[in-house]
Amino acid sequence: MNQLKVMRTVNVLLSLWVLTPSELWAQSESEPTQYTFSGQLLFWTVGVLIMGIMARFVFQEQIHERRTLRRLINEIGPFYQEFDIDAVKHWVSRCAAHVWRGWQTGNMESLRDFSTPEFLEEEERFVQEALANGQARHAELDTILKVHPLGIYMVGPGPAPRDVELMLRLEIKGVDYTLDQADRIVHGTQKVRQVQHFWLLRNDGVQWRIHRVWEALEDATDLVDRPEVPPVNEWSRPKLDSDDLLQG
Repeated sequence: MNQLKVMRTVNVLLSLWVLTPSELWAQSESEPTQYTFSGQLLFWTVGVLIMGIMARFVFQEQIHERRTLRRLINEIGPFYQEFDIDAVKHWVSRCAAHVWRGWQTGNMESLRDFSTPEFLEEEERFVQEALANGQARHAELDTILKVHPLGIYMVGPGPAPRDVELMLRLEIKGVDYTLDQADRIVHGTQKVRQVQHFWLLRNDGVQWRIHRVWEALEDATDLVDRPEVPPVNEWSRPKLDSDDLLQG
């Protein structure tokens, strides 16, 4: 359910909820007690439904984080090491240092073996746009405070783990700002501050590759619409050239 549908549903339920107590308060003393009880029941039922729908929408990330953690810890991690949550956090911590250094230098070559072509192309486009505008980015990673796994889903035919994508929200402390030609700050601040980024990791069947990184200015609201990964007993590693050599 997208944001528009959620808000329309909430508005309808809210209208019913507002109207219901008016009916209750307008009852005369001659009305039977059963009608009063039914009205109260309807009033509180609609109220609970409204709160449930709003909570599911507002706290969607938290709900998906719990589900994703359960799958990584209990189902997938024991059989595919790179999906273990501690392994994911370790991989991201090492990779983040290269990402921030790439932002500082304008060169992501150190990530070529650990990223998708799309990631490198997008970052190169950002660099060229900044140069064309006479801007320079300064980035220095301080520490990663927390890694939130928001969703795990399929982005291709697989079979899993190939084409499995993992979406993360990172809480980070660092210095990240952009200067124009006159050395005026056009984005960020020169002080150490806490920022949040979304990360997309894609698995090539053997290892993770970073696919996209961008600032998390709002919640991810489309997680429920993404195709889930199949049960782990349907997963299989891709056949490598080295397997043929060993068999030969």
